[in-house]
Amino acid sequence: MGKIDAMVLYSAVRLGAVFFDRSNNKRAGTGSGFIVTDAAENRYLVTNRHVLDRNFEEFGGWALESVKVDGQYQSAAMDILGTVPQQVTITDPAPKFLENDKPDLAVLPLDAPLGHAQALVGEGAFNSLPASMLATTTDFAFGRVTVGGTVLTPGYPGIGGEVAERPILVGGVISSDPRYPAALGIDTYPSEVLTHSFSWNGMSGSPVLCYVPKALTWNDLETGNYEDVLLAGVNTGHIKTSGETAGVLTRFVRADALAELLIGAGAQGIPIVSPSKSESDADKVGEDRLHP
Repeated sequence: MGKIDAMVLYSAVRLGAVFFDRSNNKRAGTGSGFIVTDAAENRYLVTNRHVLDRNFEEFGGWALESVKVDGQYQSAAMDILGTVPQQVTITDPAPKFLENDKPDLAVLPLDAPLGHAQALVGEGAFNSLPASMLATTTDFAFGRVTVGGTVLTPGYPGIGGEVAERPILVGGVISSDPRYPAALGIDTYPSEVLTHSFSWNGMSGSPVLCYVPKALTWNDLETGNYEDVLLAGVNTGHIKTSGETAGVLTRFVRADALAELLIGAGAQGIPIVSPSKSESDADKVGEDRLHP
C-alpha cells in the first residue's frame, strides 16, 4: 500500500473497557485500537495491554467485563459516500497477551467463540489493516524502518476532558535506533522504539504507520509511487514528563512483537521476514465486520 488515506485513518477505533472486582465494584478505561485481518480473513482487535488489563501496571484483582468498540466505516467509494458510525459491544472478552509480560500489547480474537459481539450502532462494520502490512524483524534489522523515518498515528486523543469523535492523525519521526530497545535515562523499553511525536491520553493502542522505500517497478516509476506504508507497531503512549516537553517523546511496540502475539493467538499468514515485493493484499485496506 502506497498511501495513507481516509480508509487507513478510519482503521483506528475508540475503545471503552469495563472492569469489575470480587466485590462487584466497577471501573472504566479508555484507549484506541485497530483491527488486523490475517490471511484467512480472521479478525483481531489490537491495542495496549494496559487498556484491556487493569492489573498490568499494578495488580488490583480486576477482571475484564466488556469492551465497547466505536468508530466510523469508510467505504472505498470515499469520493461519493461519507462515513457511517459503528458501535459494537463485546461481552465476556478473552484478550491474549505475551507470556513474558513485557511488551504492552493485547490482541482480542474476534472470530473465535471467546465472547459475544453485539452491534449497537450500524452493522458492526469497521475498516481493517491486512496482516501483510506488519513490519518484520528484517525491516527493522536492515534499515527499511529506520531512525528519521516518518511515522503517522491515527487515534482518539482526550484533550481538555473531551475525547475526539473521529480519529486524529498525528505525525512525527522515529527518534531512537529501532534495531535496539528504546532507552531514556535509566529506563529501558524492550521491543519498543521512541518517536518525536505527540501522544495524548486516549491514544494508547493506536496503529503506528510509517513510510518506507519500496522495490520499484516500471509502473511505480511512471506514477511516482516510490514508497510503501507499513504498520511499524502499536503506540503505547508518551514518556511522562512535565512542562513544555510533556508528550513530545512517544513509545511504540515494534510490529514484530505484535506478530509473535498474533501467531500465538492463532492468526495465519503473519509475516516473519520481509515478503517479496509482488502484488499482494497489502495494496488495499479491507473492510471488517463484527457479526452480532
